[in-house]
Amino acid sequence: MLKHTLKVLIPLTTIFQVGRTKLRYVMKKLYFLMALTSMAVFLTGCPKTVPIPETSFDDLEKVRSLTAEELAENAKVLSDYDKKEEIIEEIKVTDIAEKKELVKEKEVVEEAKKEFKVLAEKVVEKRRKKLLEKEVEKIAESIKEGVSKEEIVEILEKVATREITKPEAKALLKEKTTLTEEKIEKLLAKTEAIQKETEILVKKLADASPEEVAEILKEAGGVSKLDILKLVEKKKAVDTIETTFLEKTMAKLYTRLVRDKELGVAEAFCINIEGILDHLLVPPSYFETDKHNIDDYLDQINSSFRLIEPILAEYEDIVVQLEGNADERGTVDYNKALSDRRWATPSKVLLALYFDEEQTQGVGRSEQCPLPRAAGASNEAYWQTNRRTDYIFKLK
Repeated sequence: MLKHTLKVLIPLTTIFQVGRTKLRYVMKKLYFLMALTSMAVFLTGCPKTVPIPETSFDDLEKVRSLTAEELAENAKVLSDYDKKEEIIEEIKVTDIAEKKELVKEKEVVEEAKKEFKVLAEKVVEKRRKKLLEKEVEKIAESIKEGVSKEEIVEILEKVATREITKPEAKALLKEKTTLTEEKIEKLLAKTEAIQKETEILVKKLADASPEEVAEILKEAGGVSKLDILKLVEKKKAVDTIETTFLEKTMAKLYTRLVRDKELGVAEAFCINIEGILDHLLVPPSYFETDKHNIDDYLDQINSSFRLIEPILAEYEDIVVQLEGNADERGTVDYNKALSDRRWATPSKVLLALYFDEEQTQGVGRSEQCPLPRAAGASNEAYWQTNRRTDYIFKLK
């Protein structure tokens, strides 16, 4: 009986980290309590209440000692548990060291992405200047003598980049043009619209494929063929660097999954954030308080899985598990419902664009799997890290 009890208790001790001495004590007491109850309950399944005799732990010490065979069986179970704990600790050290090396390689990928972003900003800002020059050309007759068109364009560019405020720009335009108050307002509104479009373009380009980069810029207009070609080639180079990193990381993650399965290492309810590689493959999606809509992270999901989809095709026994999380505020029921929505909504994107239903699964973790709190982090910063969906790769 104790052997069967141990089979139940040992996985629980992995979660609650009960020490070996305490584990033996609890299991011994549980065995004696079970021995004192009526065995008829277990044999017949009788639903009637069986009275439990009044007793104490001191009384239980008088119950017979375990046989040599029972002791040997228990010792084996405990030994297996200890070995499993040792294995977990050993692979944890190895996994963390391996991740540190991959993090360094990830930094190379991020640096390449930054270089592309800088180039994209230059190209799009050049386009912005052309558009502002066209607006200034429309008011050329209103520019005062001695003032150049370039000066007016410079004022508008400073408004766009927020180097000067709108009131400051108005004062300068009144000084250098004969425009009415209403026309100055319209000119500044147009400038802000052009800047907003510029920012949207930069964001779109960051998450686009090389083919999409060309399409986006051609549709926007105002960009030379040479600049489009430069951006497309740079994007191809970035994709090559990132794909190489993703292939290497996925291979290592798959090796870990197979290893853990062969070792019989049970998966914990919450991910061990310190050593996982999943976040290096696909970053989490973060949410505002009480939110689960996909608008803000649609481009990020598309960008991540665009490159990883063909890699996953080589691993037919891997599925993507989406794990929704909530911060510690709110009731358990509310957080569970919210965390369920946080994995369900992005899963619709993956199913629509990349995967079949058998390739994805999901679970809501509620607030039960918080990330470690960084030293000095404010409550809001800490809560933000836990309002997320993780994309975890698992064996079927």
